Amino acid sequence: MIAVIAVASAAVGALIVLSTGSGGNNTAGPGTSVPGALAPSGHPATVDPDQALLRRLVVQQADVAPSQSVVLIPGGNLVVGQATLDLCNGTFPSESTRTARLQVAEADAQGNGVLSTEAVLYQSPAATAKGFDELKAAAAKCPSSPVAGSNGEPAVRTTFRSRPDGSWPQTPTVDRLAYDFVMTDNSGQTQHTVAVYLRRGRALLGLYFFTPEGAQPPVAGKTAIPDIVGLFAARLAALPAADVNRTVPASSLS
Repeated sequence: MIAVIAVASAAVGALIVLSTGSGGNNTAGPGTSVPGALAPSGHPATVDPDQALLRRLVVQQADVAPSQSVVLIPGGNLVVGQATLDLCNGTFPSESTRTARLQVAEADAQGNGVLSTEAVLYQSPAATAKGFDELKAAAAKCPSSPVAGSNGEPAVRTTFRSRPDGSWPQTPTVDRLAYDFVMTDNSGQTQHTVAVYLRRGRALLGLYFFTPEGAQPPVAGKTAIPDIVGLFAARLAALPAADVNRTVPASSLS
């Protein structure tokens, strides 16, 4: 999910205030913030036998500086009721084929979110390939007018810039889509985001950069977005082929 997450108050918790459809987590709007560490939901999170693989993919506390915090976003370990693909608030039938999901966010000392990583398993490699086709279609057909989110989120207008990854190195066995865009809500607040989607077999990894201008807070020593993407692509490439290339039964949670 791509979203701006803000803390309403310590008592009330987190609100999604600007979104393309749900949260994966402003140049003109308020700073992106994430809540403090959240306990896992009491609802069943996933049913995939390989769900433990997801923790190998997402950003870890050990990857970032001591002043940064990595936290589970609200609903970040759930599949049901949570979107993964929501670019331009498009329609993504492949969402129903997800079997496991884990999304965390990195925040600075002031609670401002700078990066979110979302690792997802699908039923089969064909399902992630379908998701990539849907992303391409959503970007190509994105209207110039605001589009409402599928789960009742406020409408936003998405304006795409040039694709950012033309000169980025490619990781063998990993497919990549990258988008640079600005979301504008009805009040005129804007969010500049770079969203990168990686896939290998039935595993998909979304990387959402909320302050993409200039150097990034270090992730495992990397401060340039192409290098950070390469780091996560290498993690995806290192997953066991037997786990990411097989097909698992349909989940009742999506």
